Amino acid sequence: MKKKIVVMKLFVLILIPINSLVFAQASKEIPQQKELIVLEEIVVVASRESEEIIRIPANVTVITAEDIERSTAKEITELLREEAGIMVTNTSGSTPTGITVEARGFNNGGGNGGRTLVLVDGWKANEADSSNPDWALIPLHNIDRIEVVRGPATAIYGDSAMAAVINIITKKGIGRPIIELGADAGSWQTYGQRATVQGSTQRFSYFLFGSRSEEDGYRDNSNFTAQDWTGNLSYQLTPAIELTLKAGFHTDDRELPGSLTRNEIQAVGRRGSVVAGEDKRETDQFNTVLGVDIIPDEYNKFSMLFYYNNNEGDSLTSIPGSGSTTIDDDEDDYSLSLRYASTYEIFGRENKAILGIDLIKEEVGSTSFSNFPDPLFPFIQRQTTKYERELSGVYFHDNFSITDSIILGAGIRFDRAAFDFSSQTENLISGTTSRTESEKDFDRLSPKATVTYLFTDNMSAYFSYAKTFRFPNRDELTGFFGFAPELCPEKGENFEAGMKTRFGPKFSSGISLYHMTVEDEILFRAPNVGAFAFGQNENFDEVVHRGIEISAESSIIPRTTLFGSYTFVDTEIEEGPFKGSDLPITPRHLGYIGANIDFGDGFTLWNRARFVGKRFLANDLANTFDKLPGYGVWDAKLSYAYQDTWGDFSAFFGLNNILDKEYEEFGGIGGYPFGSRIGFFPSPERGFVVGVSFGLRL
Repeated sequence: MKKKIVVMKLFVLILIPINSLVFAQASKEIPQQKELIVLEEIVVVASRESEEIIRIPANVTVITAEDIERSTAKEITELLREEAGIMVTNTSGSTPTGITVEARGFNNGGGNGGRTLVLVDGWKANEADSSNPDWALIPLHNIDRIEVVRGPATAIYGDSAMAAVINIITKKGIGRPIIELGADAGSWQTYGQRATVQGSTQRFSYFLFGSRSEEDGYRDNSNFTAQDWTGNLSYQLTPAIELTLKAGFHTDDRELPGSLTRNEIQAVGRRGSVVAGEDKRETDQFNTVLGVDIIPDEYNKFSMLFYYNNNEGDSLTSIPGSGSTTIDDDEDDYSLSLRYASTYEIFGRENKAILGIDLIKEEVGSTSFSNFPDPLFPFIQRQTTKYERELSGVYFHDNFSITDSIILGAGIRFDRAAFDFSSQTENLISGTTSRTESEKDFDRLSPKATVTYLFTDNMSAYFSYAKTFRFPNRDELTGFFGFAPELCPEKGENFEAGMKTRFGPKFSSGISLYHMTVEDEILFRAPNVGAFAFGQNENFDEVVHRGIEISAESSIIPRTTLFGSYTFVDTEIEEGPFKGSDLPITPRHLGYIGANIDFGDGFTLWNRARFVGKRFLANDLANTFDKLPGYGVWDAKLSYAYQDTWGDFSAFFGLNNILDKEYEEFGGIGGYPFGSRIGFFPSPERGFVVGVSFGLRL
């Protein structure tokens, strides 16, 4: 791994002088490229092509670079907490370890797969084992904007896009060469440093980024250190052809503090930890993306995107009073996406059509050692597994403007998945060895139909109908310790209606109502209290997800921007032994309200107060235990920014949880004796963060 770090550092150090020479030479030959202005109202995630938010038949929001700068966030997930319909939980306390992000009531805390697709510059960040992304692998300061589309998008993106799509767009070089240095510090021995070199000419652009962060963590045994190195290069080969090359390397060491019972919190405090084996994980990731865009004219566009990712992880997790498991994972992902978009007229009316193909191959090798030396029922075994999954999908999407006010949309996608799994398990108690092999094939058809009505250029309403799905992931199909449950893909039917307004920077708002019925939803069913079992994932016959999402932002008051959202979520099991129960962890009510005040002379004050209602503990499908209490948290940040022709300077001071509230955003049932431990993950109390950045234009 040290070799990879050295290679990436040399990559950055070599490219900096080369790019400076290229810029100097190119600036003599051709005019310098003007700085690109990206409109907030334009997004690409909804249809995989640029479209105005007001014309999209879905609840769509955008987190801009300005939003990122003014918040107190250290990670992307802190920004997503403000989004209507999105629920974020963190089991580490303050570090980006153990974070789950889900939409529309699918964050149930049971450890089953993710239903929110996360894209980074077009490639899928959801991992093969859990179908959730590892949010620690995506550095915040490298992000230009984040697009969030709620609701099913499997008709465009396929697997994992069941509840929402989050599209993360990284920064690219624009204009004159700039060198930027930044540093920040905060509570719990938190420190971060970063450096950026960027610029562009008429043909060539580059953005090079490096960062290092470290944190002792709010909880004991929650230390976190990470390094990131990324490069984003693009070249305009001809007026119609653009080439892009992106590469990134990430490495981190993270400790896992584990849960605490109420008695343990009394004994060791909210910041304490009782894990016996010093739970931890080490992660190394390398990825590269090669893209080609061919745009012969304003009506046609062909795109190709190839992606490769390698992710290696070593982890140790323990159950207090029981034992521990070590796991070594090595994952390789390959994907190729081809897309053609065309705009033309039918009977004099505009029609936009998109045709695409996605090919994905995932390979995961894993070696685990489980040591649970119970005197009555000892469980000690070593297991080696190999898992492969091949996904292929073809889709077609069309938007037709039948009048100036009415847009009809329709799309359909066919997906096929082939799984191949093998394992060898050594029982070190009995001395026996067993082998398991399994192959599964799934396919799904995902149709979607929409209608959008434009009252004016600034106001619209929409209705959509979609069928959606999610394939089981590796962890679900292989089960615990080699037991492979017979799971079916999840399938859902979704109805949604909404309205939105966009009056430039002065006012915007949106409201959406949805009802999704999910058949064969995969949920983790914990064992009965005291039973010698680890529990397993099962298909539940029918679960209903319904809710309301409301958001608004106003800049009518001079120098002041007000913003807020409210979400109502109702998730209910309709069939089976838990009929009538709510799904755990996701509350019925959550939201936030905030303000950004511009004092002039470069000073701004950002405030946000968010609230989360009561919710059932993870794995409490029977709804028999006391709920996690609701909570409210107030954050604020004072910033200063100065810009001149030579460069810019900025500084900030932020406070999180100003009122020093004690709360837990996650807790669940599990542990030892099996299924009887009720553990909580205390969230941080009051903390601060300060930082400065300096940019120099060359």
